[in-house]
Amino acid sequence: MASETEPLRLYLHSEIATAHTQHGISHEDYDQYASYCTRRLHRLRHTKQVKKDLLHVRLYRSSLSTKAVVEGDCTSSGGSKAKNAYRAIDLTNLPSEQLASHVNYFLEPLYCAERCWSSSLALKAEMNSVVGDRNNNNVTSALGGGDGLNPRRYWSAGKFRAQSMKRLKKAVKYATLVEALALSTKAPPCTVSAEAADNDDDDATKEEKIAAAAVQPPVDEHTRMEARAYASFMRGNLALETNQWQTACTEYQMAMQLCEALARGLATAGHSDSPNDNDVDVDVQQLELFDFFTSRAKNVIAPLLKYCHYELQEKGLSPTEKISFLQSSFSISDGDPLQSKLHSLKNETLQTQATSGSSMSQITFRENVIPVETKELRMALLKIQDLRIDWEEEEKKKKKTNSDERTASTSPSDAKFMELLSGYDDAVSLVNKELKQLATLKSGPAVNAKKFQLVNLAGYSKYQKLKLVMGRNEELTNDIIQKSNEDDEGMTLKHLEEVTHLYDALLQDARAVASLPGGGSPDDFDGDSSSSSVVEDEFFLEATANVLRLRCLRCYYLARMHASPLVHKYSEAIALLDQAERLANEALEEIGACDQMENGDALLESLKKVAAEMRGEKCRVLALSYLSKSSTTGSGKCLLQRLQDYNIPSSPKSIAHVPPKLEPMACKPSFFDVALNYVSEYPVDELDRAMEEYNGAGTASSGILSWFRRG
Repeated sequence: MASETEPLRLYLHSEIATAHTQHGISHEDYDQYASYCTRRLHRLRHTKQVKKDLLHVRLYRSSLSTKAVVEGDCTSSGGSKAKNAYRAIDLTNLPSEQLASHVNYFLEPLYCAERCWSSSLALKAEMNSVVGDRNNNNVTSALGGGDGLNPRRYWSAGKFRAQSMKRLKKAVKYATLVEALALSTKAPPCTVSAEAADNDDDDATKEEKIAAAAVQPPVDEHTRMEARAYASFMRGNLALETNQWQTACTEYQMAMQLCEALARGLATAGHSDSPNDNDVDVDVQQLELFDFFTSRAKNVIAPLLKYCHYELQEKGLSPTEKISFLQSSFSISDGDPLQSKLHSLKNETLQTQATSGSSMSQITFRENVIPVETKELRMALLKIQDLRIDWEEEEKKKKKTNSDERTASTSPSDAKFMELLSGYDDAVSLVNKELKQLATLKSGPAVNAKKFQLVNLAGYSKYQKLKLVMGRNEELTNDIIQKSNEDDEGMTLKHLEEVTHLYDALLQDARAVASLPGGGSPDDFDGDSSSSSVVEDEFFLEATANVLRLRCLRCYYLARMHASPLVHKYSEAIALLDQAERLANEALEEIGACDQMENGDALLESLKKVAAEMRGEKCRVLALSYLSKSSTTGSGKCLLQRLQDYNIPSSPKSIAHVPPKLEPMACKPSFFDVALNYVSEYPVDELDRAMEEYNGAGTASSGILSWFRRG
């Protein structure tokens, strides 16, 4: 007869995603996840209802899950007769009704596949680490931290690759088993008895008995689709590692179609017309699953599928076209094939350009053309050039999406910016390394010329880094000033403190730019790379003018901090404003004298506006300072409301109220004017009579309780 057990509903991908998030996959700790899978498998197999079918011990050899003995198969149930001896199992022997009785029949092969997959990725990461350290002669790291306990410390890259592929193949085997169990329609052994099978009834009777014995799969349609999607994804990973691009395309395409179908099914099921509140949790879960499958199809499977398509048509693409193709595809985390392929292509392109000397063969710094002779330094400068292009593209995307989200600390633009700064640091370290090698040599024309080149290269790299940081900080400062000016309150003390701190950092960087090494001519170079002598060229004059400008702005906003209502140190503010005005005049003269200064006209215009603001701010602070020194009593009105009043208050709050305070006025005066025409004379006699009665009643009562008897 047909099975009466209802099919199971399992959310396989949700189970896996939760395990990945909580047990190391998010930070690429695959060994931790493999250990978790081992512990989870132990718990799954020792559940009381399924232990006789899932444990690999001969004690339960009578179970239906015992693998049939095959001649020449050493993994079958033959061998030792001990009850704890190994027993090979085959879950496909279990009937569908029994598989539907417990979820562990599906979770056990699922976590076996996950453990093999994570072990494969762990071996791959270890191969990159050990072999890379061995090539870099880092013996301590290659031996596993110096303890000599790493059994794979002497493995070759080929052996790591073989073991990784072995684990990945086992993962595909278990993932295929999950799919087979989900699609299983195996009937119990006793469904059709031997007597019925040997009966000589007609064919119609046999067909009726077989139809009655037909069973349904152990899981519902949703779970079957998830199992097929998971198995297809695993098979696609294996085909990707073995460079079988056509097979990988087919499997990834199947997995993506199934994920999209699951998302569409959940979206349809989520629109429930029933107003029952008990279905709220179910609808929320379906919405989460809809987002999960949509994101998996778009952000995980689609880039891998596009990469396989790229490999199929790679022969007809140039290196630049390959990089642009991969950049348009890569939208997933580190460690994926797309990004590793992109990095390898970029490194190959950089090495080719650095070797040929066609790019970055020379730089111009402080009116000197400096050749870049070493390959490593050319590669570093070319890498900086690529990183700068990537960062500028991210900045454009950031401005297009939303200009208000500039404070996100984990945005791709910030990550690219930090990577660009580290690229400049690498270039400076390479130059310093070469300078140390030349420090032991005796001075001479050739040695001094080489040192002169390296000193200018170091100055160029430091200047580009400082220029980048200063531009970003000044942009942040202008954003704060612009946003605070748009608010009704204006610049508060908090805004002034932020701007002042940023100008402190800018002034420090500007002074570092003014003291950078380099400049002059090779003939005037004395061969001392650590010399503090400064060459007064056009570059130095521009840097000095920028220092004066930043000192002026810092003094101005520092004066506004002292003059704020919460601080009210007016004498210090007046002194700072005088200093800022003097620095502004000097900065205007210096910037005007630098004809070739970058953005010189814009800097002059902005500084003139600030100088005009200084004069108005100084008048305001002088007025507040005069009012604060007076000690007479008076009203609390602002100065604008008492221009004709010579009685100065002892503690003035402000010169004028911004915005103006509200003034009292008659409510609806026209209404009362009209109502006055209908008001008659007051009934004086009746009011007097009522007052007399009230007063008489009050005097009549007396005693200690008379007050309580009133009214």
